[in-house]
Amino acid sequence: MPDLSPASTALTGQPPMGAAPVGVPSGSPGKSANALARVREALKILNSELPNLEPGSDPYKAVYEAIGKLSKVAPPSAEVPGVQKTALRGLGQEAQQSSMMQALMRSMGGGAGAGSASPGPTDMGAAAAA
Repeated sequence: MPDLSPASTALTGQPPMGAAPVGVPSGSPGKSANALARVREALKILNSELPNLEPGSDPYKAVYEAIGKLSKVAPPSAEVPGVQKTALRGLGQEAQQSSMMQALMRSMGGGAGAGSASPGPTDMGAAAAA
């Protein structure tokens, strides 16, 4: 018969037979609702930007497919106004904090921000062709 004393379970690292593992993470309904609300906001952004992409291009196809797949898991019909407002407020606060951090980094001379003058991959290709 196996030894099921606390000392033996501590040595093996395994819970006693029939016992559930300790500390199994469980999903929070509130976090899940907030995450889906943010996905719906992302869908709104993707939908608004899709017409700005060249139809038939790879980016257009990728965004179109993403919209289709995400709409199945976070349909607009499942939108809860209070949760959506909270998600929008959170996104706005994150954007504000990010822009404040970028301004701080630029003022300290650290890191290349969005306004850096270094050429991107498309700029280098154009320079090489010239």
